[in-house]
Amino acid sequence: MAKLCARGKSAAKRKFKVYPSAYANMYASAVCSGKIKPGGKKKSKTKSKRRKK
Repeated sequence: MAKLCARGKSAAKRKFKVYPSAYANMYASAVCSGKIKPGGKKKSKTKSKRRKK
């Protein structure tokens, strides 16, 4: 069994209340492999796209 990277482990600890769980380990391994970026993107509400007539 391979070890998890430190970035994935810390991201899983921030996201889940109980870290040593199956869901947290799946998330950490996905972060380590590069399938998921921790945190994600937040959409800003300041600019709204409007159509010009």
